[in-house]
Amino acid sequence: MNERTVSIKNRSSLVIPLLFALTVSVARADRIDDLVRQVDCTTNDEERADVVDKLAQAGGPRAQEQFRKMVASSNPEHRQMGVIGLLQTSDTDADVEMVRARLKDGVSLVRWSAAWALGQSGWQETAPWLEEVANSDADESVRGAAMDGLKKLRGGVPWLRSLPMALKQAKDSGKRVLAYFYTGGSETRQSFEEGVLANTELIRAAGAFVCVRVNAAAQVDAVARFDVRGVPTVLVLDGQGGELERVSGLTDKATMIARLTEGNPANMTLREAQRLAAQNPADVEANWRVAKAYLDSGREELAEPHLRNVIGHDEEDRSGHIADAMFALGFCLGHRGKHGGAAYCMEHLLARWPDFRDKDKALYCLGLSRLAMGKRNEGRAALERLIKECPHSSAVGAARLALEKLNTNDGKP
Repeated sequence: MNERTVSIKNRSSLVIPLLFALTVSVARADRIDDLVRQVDCTTNDEERADVVDKLAQAGGPRAQEQFRKMVASSNPEHRQMGVIGLLQTSDTDADVEMVRARLKDGVSLVRWSAAWALGQSGWQETAPWLEEVANSDADESVRGAAMDGLKKLRGGVPWLRSLPMALKQAKDSGKRVLAYFYTGGSETRQSFEEGVLANTELIRAAGAFVCVRVNAAAQVDAVARFDVRGVPTVLVLDGQGGELERVSGLTDKATMIARLTEGNPANMTLREAQRLAAQNPADVEANWRVAKAYLDSGREELAEPHLRNVIGHDEEDRSGHIADAMFALGFCLGHRGKHGGAAYCMEHLLARWPDFRDKDKALYCLGLSRLAMGKRNEGRAALERLIKECPHSSAVGAARLALEKLNTNDGKP
């Protein structure tokens, strides 16, 4: 099935009233029946794909039930189309698991479609499933679909499906929540997601949030709690679920980005970020903002506690700052003569991020720290690894000098 791109044209204020969005499937019952009949009768692959696409856009419980029947069908073509349509119209645990099960289907085309659909979903929980397929499926095309899906997941907004889980993660990490309310299968949703939410700059801005996509038709409690009256609606929430910002309708991407970056600790004054960091050591963004300011001004001893807060309160690296924080902390410790701590930071950094952009500097720091601790063999190994793996690094010359000193008669680095 081909992906479609629908541009947003002068509809920045358009919002679909939620009551209409939730009842439209009833009004389309006859149309859905007709589409279902066409699925069974159409023999041309292109025409059948177009019918399934229209059925997914119609959405609603009747369409979902039809897609479930197709996923469970003995006909592989129906299973192949069903997995795609089901994830376009539903995000319930049962339906997601139903599609996941088709990653083990005996027909490679069905497995390919399941991998494609999960990759298109944007849900980060599907990444481990796709990694397994990419590494183990017997069919090259299925492995390719899984790898493409992983690439899309890693390059897009990292959506969760559960609002309670998003709020918990936000509370634990000190981030805010970006909650996107939608209804499945509509052209409006497709327009907003492809025309706004897929924008590179917006994806970058979304990295400061715990992001959750909320199906308004299914999660009525969340709709009532936050008084969501139309879709699409985007809310910015604190870790307690308090509303900080609301954007309703097909807002253009420039406006959306501006609204999301307002109040971001990365854009705040140092004093404001210091206040937030002092109030909440788990506020990862505020602590990172303060740490960077101290590092930039050469006050490494003041940066150290904030770097530790970033590392200690974001073990899963939802912020994307952990590698840089660990690298900076390692150098801070090394400059202060705390070589054991510096070596620990660099070893863990390189183990978790073997392709870290400053890998050469990390290896150099690790090598010198190990030598300073009297661990000559480990220090030598780190410096030799630097020369071998980063031959064009400016640190290679210094590493060679250190090795030459190590090899002198007195054996001192």
